[in-house]
Amino acid sequence: MQDVNQYLIKQSDGSIALKEHVKESLLPYAGSIKTVTRMLATKLFTLSERVSGNCKGIRGQVQLDFARLELLKSTVFEVCGVSYVEQDKVWKNITAAVDAV
Repeated sequence: MQDVNQYLIKQSDGSIALKEHVKESLLPYAGSIKTVTRMLATKLFTLSERVSGNCKGIRGQVQLDFARLELLKSTVFEVCGVSYVEQDKVWKNITAAVDAV
């Protein structure tokens, strides 16, 4: 079973951050938001979480962990250089990509 904690750093305030080497491994794919999203989702969520959950917790599935979703979101925006103006539109595409993983 996959241990998603191997990719995370727990901050002193209780929040989580992504280990730098994981973020760096995504940089070659920065031109494709879907690719970065899918690669990161497979690291942040176990297979069973991805099968039984989705981003919004709809259609009879549970919602994926909110803190890890927010981490995924901010990391994809950072790695792919998504401007503030585009973030809402891009987030809709990100949720579709995560739910398809």
